[in-house]
Amino acid sequence: MPGAEAIYFPLSNKETVLGVLVLLPVNLRRVFLPEQQKLLETFLGQIAQAITRVRLTEQARKAQVEMEAERLRNSLLSSISHDLRTPLATIVGSASALVEEDNTLKAENKLELSRAIYDEAQRMSSLVNNILDMARLDAGAVELNKQWYPLEEIIGAVLTLLQKRLEGRLVTVKLPPGIPMIYVDAVMIEQVLINLLENVLRYTPERSPVEIMAESSSSAVEISVADRGPGIPEGCENKLFEKFYRVRHEAAQSGVGLGLTICRAIIEAHGGSIQAQNRPTGGAVFSFIIPLDHAPPVMGEEE
Repeated sequence: MPGAEAIYFPLSNKETVLGVLVLLPVNLRRVFLPEQQKLLETFLGQIAQAITRVRLTEQARKAQVEMEAERLRNSLLSSISHDLRTPLATIVGSASALVEEDNTLKAENKLELSRAIYDEAQRMSSLVNNILDMARLDAGAVELNKQWYPLEEIIGAVLTLLQKRLEGRLVTVKLPPGIPMIYVDAVMIEQVLINLLENVLRYTPERSPVEIMAESSSSAVEISVADRGPGIPEGCENKLFEKFYRVRHEAAQSGVGLGLTICRAIIEAHGGSIQAQNRPTGGAVFSFIIPLDHAPPVMGEEE
């Protein structure tokens, strides 16, 4: 406004100056009237309070993020130090026995020590892979290679990979006739099923049965892994999918508590959801839904 004289008012709370309000009055004399001064003071106070609230909210958010990051770091370090120390001790002890007592050990003892080294190395590899997978998923660095796959093909590949570990358990696969193909990253969905089955192996009695089931609708396919174990403690159904959360913390339970978190991240990346609940007849069931955004291709008749 030409010829207008600016008036500067400090914006402050009880602790510090927040800024300056610049006013270009139409009538300079009216600004200094008592009622106008009172109105300006009210406006200045309201603006200062709003700015203070915004700043406090941002500080609280940053503090919460920092606390969560620190909690995750502490949980990760605690889990890694515990779960990697155990297999490392076995590997070092078995390797030391093989090196130092090679001439006195019987063949069956050597074989037993070699198997212990192999099994614990596999366990360490699984732990490290879970940590790396979670880091990639958190960073959004994983690109899905989605294609159409028959569900029975994915389940068959998983059961083949876990064949040795599932020995002694009755594994029942229930797929309804005519179940449609699913549009997924097969490697990722296989990892979900592997993690769920490893969870069954870890927390249920040996030789207890496990069931893999599926149901379909016009819009989705639901896949479930059910066991006959002790079930899920009440109130823990959702916590199971949090990072580093484990129902049991005994030394006998391996893993850093990332398997189910990885499952959730993979399923959500596919646009689906995953949940856990207890079975009415005993045990737990983990179910995930893969949406059918469009119809699968029609397969032609084989010649």
